[in-house]
Amino acid sequence: MRWLLLAGMVAAIGAWAAEAPLLFGVNEGTSGVSGFSDRQEKYQPLADHLSKLLKREVRLESASDLKNLKRSLEASRYDLVLIRPSHISAAAMRDQKYTLVAAARGDAVAHFIVHKDSAIKTRQDLAGKQLAMPDEIAYPTKIGQAMLRDAKLSPPPKVRLFRVQEAVGYAVENKLIDAGVVISYSKVWKDWEKAGHRAVWSSDKLPFWSIIGSPKLRPEQLTKIRDALVALDQSDAGKAILEKIGVKAFVPGKQQAYLDMLQWVEAK
Repeated sequence: MRWLLLAGMVAAIGAWAAEAPLLFGVNEGTSGVSGFSDRQEKYQPLADHLSKLLKREVRLESASDLKNLKRSLEASRYDLVLIRPSHISAAAMRDQKYTLVAAARGDAVAHFIVHKDSAIKTRQDLAGKQLAMPDEIAYPTKIGQAMLRDAKLSPPPKVRLFRVQEAVGYAVENKLIDAGVVISYSKVWKDWEKAGHRAVWSSDKLPFWSIIGSPKLRPEQLTKIRDALVALDQSDAGKAILEKIGVKAFVPGKQQAYLDMLQWVEAK
């Protein structure tokens, strides 16, 4: 009888553990313009969709600060994470053994932007100029620094860091600084050319937003989530979720592309 009771307790504990919520982190890097409550509302339909799929609560956590996001990933807090800054998701794949579950369809491109009246016409003209970049660990900053490293401009530009890309755009548009670096999916870039301004130098196409999964998730769970994400654009309900989060569709993606990008960004 005692053994039966013990077995029942173990089974109950196991069932409870299996039903523990999955923590789903979301980060928009320095390109997002919404506040915490807006982000929670924006991504909740996706979390609810995954909850129904997995028959398990998926608890949403909006992480707005890149440093806190990195600390959470290094501690493997998140079970799933949607990350815009792809070098951060790539580092989690390499160092914490997260797996690429799906990638948003598209590419990321870093642009060196200038005012429409600027005398700067080419990347060579950036030598010795004042450049604005967002947060020191932001994706466009890392890409921009790698591009400058490879270009070996002389004298090198002087870089000033701003917290968000909106501040970079403001400084360049108001001629407070010579040029800035922003990412292609930011609001700054989407509005930049409409206002008649220019980019004088752009990166190659690089990995786009990703959803990565913790090594705590079983392979069959990751596959189930991947299949569900890729299928979102095949139904009206799924399309509504995609439209809300600003993604055209999810594709399986190639994890090695993220790792290759990270190796280039971190090269000396």
